[in-house]
Amino acid sequence: MEKTLATSNTKRSSPSPSIAVNARPAGFKRRTRQRLSDETASVRESCVEDDDEEGVEEKIEALQTIVPGGAALGVDALFEETASYILALQCQINAIKVLTSFLESCEKDDDMKFGG
Repeated sequence: MEKTLATSNTKRSSPSPSIAVNARPAGFKRRTRQRLSDETASVRESCVEDDDEEGVEEKIEALQTIVPGGAALGVDALFEETASYILALQCQINAIKVLTSFLESCEKDDDMKFGG
């Protein structure tokens, strides 16, 4: 019983692993870990984008209920009207502050009377 060992002179019938990896039909790319992670990241981003769009739509609906006449406006006009409404509210706040400070100063001075 004699055991024979394979020597370097023997030829392999199957191609070497390095050749098999590189032999691909034209047009097919090898999917690497990087590409797979990019694909899963893009799926996650699209889910986040869908959630963001829903959140934006909810906020626009909320603005339409807050701003007077907002339900009849488009998005661009709604934003312009919201800005105008905020400025009008700020002016009203300033007017109320001026009136309250005036009335407080009047209460301190008993000599000052309204209407005469």
